[in-house]
Amino acid sequence: MVIGKIGGVKIRLNILFLLLGLLYSWLGYWPQILVIFSAVMLHELAHLLTAYLLKVKIAEVQLWPFGGQAQLEDYLALEPEREILVAISGPLFSLSLAGLSYFTDIFQASSWKMVFVNINLLLGGFNLLPALPLDGGHILQAVLSRPLGYRKANQCMTALGLFLGVGIGAAGIYLGTVGFSSINLILVGAFLFWAAYRERRMLGYAFVRFLVRKKRELAAAGFLPARQLVATAATPVKELLKSAAPANYLVVLIVDEQDRITGMKSEAELIELLLEKGPLVLLGDSLF
Repeated sequence: MVIGKIGGVKIRLNILFLLLGLLYSWLGYWPQILVIFSAVMLHELAHLLTAYLLKVKIAEVQLWPFGGQAQLEDYLALEPEREILVAISGPLFSLSLAGLSYFTDIFQASSWKMVFVNINLLLGGFNLLPALPLDGGHILQAVLSRPLGYRKANQCMTALGLFLGVGIGAAGIYLGTVGFSSINLILVGAFLFWAAYRERRMLGYAFVRFLVRKKRELAAAGFLPARQLVATAATPVKELLKSAAPANYLVVLIVDEQDRITGMKSEAELIELLLEKGPLVLLGDSLF
């Protein structure tokens, strides 16, 4: 459910989060739900501000109880450095907000002060865990994308997210059998498992969506203007993809030192190569 826009970016509230909020509000915990929602929103605003400053385009953000998931507007893998900065900004802001609230008199009521502090501590600390879709998973994915490639790094991090979701849910079930109130752990585990599964699907979905959009434009017009580039085998693929545009189809001719054409790569093939071999891949790597 879309609840608004910030700077043109849709803010979507996950339906399960909404139902959970309504349930807890009906049980009389609506003030706590408002605090959680506020902390999550502030967490995501930190991500959006950092993305804006780094010129990373985001189409929408979906809010979960433990944070949010950002969907890129364009299908271009983020440069690892920028992905790390965007990912780490949320947890750092949440932890800084917890510290600021604890050591200052922002809240007059001490009980609400500690609720806000604890929620931001949990939100910031939990999101630093190295598993997708958590921010820590995005940070480690960016680091691993160099040696493993973006796709394999994504598979590793989403697998950890699925494992973590199952582990948290199982811990909640076990604690419930020995007399502890553990419904929150079970729900967080279920949320995390579903979000990790969704994150894994989003990578392939974005690629397919990109290809379908190009094919639709080609079918409608009968042709597409091609942007043709000539490059050597030593050219980084990510530099070539910066020339990609929605209205054009990128075609790259590969030439050797004698300016002889040794190969040709399409826009889709370049993106696939970037996903498989990471942001440091060279055009010549596609020839082997």
